[in-house]
Amino acid sequence: MSDSAIFKRNSSVNFSPQELSKEDIDSIIQSSIWAPSSRNLQPWKIIAVKRSSSNFVKLIKAMSEGNQEWAKNSGLIMIFCTENDQNISPKTFLNIGFSGENAMIRSAELGLQSHPIGGWDEEKVKEISKIPNYSQIAFLLVIGKEGNLDNLSKGLLEKHKQKRERNPLNKNFNYDEWGKNF
Repeated sequence: MSDSAIFKRNSSVNFSPQELSKEDIDSIIQSSIWAPSSRNLQPWKIIAVKRSSSNFVKLIKAMSEGNQEWAKNSGLIMIFCTENDQNISPKTFLNIGFSGENAMIRSAELGLQSHPIGGWDEEKVKEISKIPNYSQIAFLLVIGKEGNLDNLSKGLLEKHKQKRERNPLNKNFNYDEWGKNF
């Protein structure tokens, strides 16, 4: 079970500044669009920005400073946003999240690193990528090949080496009703 991409996926800060192959990018995109979708609305719009794009550096600069430090070394940034301004509900963002999770799992299957982020300047990202004002950005997903640990700053190396943990089951899961633990 632990060899599954679900368990291998983590939010990495260790990226190599290499381009991703067209085949890998296409595979990640295909995985994204096959995500579950309430009533099959598929309410997402996904923009993939390759490292070689003139928008790549602009997007990095539109991220929060902490994200810029490591994201600048990635090979791909995916922008997940709403398709339109109609029917936006919590299910919209749930569906977009499923799409992003598929991209992260596929990336792990391909031996790539990924890191979803929530820190960016909304207006700048929209301007750079020509996203209409009525659309809302759900998150950005940074993807790339694994980098050399020797190239990480001391702070990023510590972050990279942090043990990946989850709450014990009885904290977040119950049987039948609230408070009935495993």
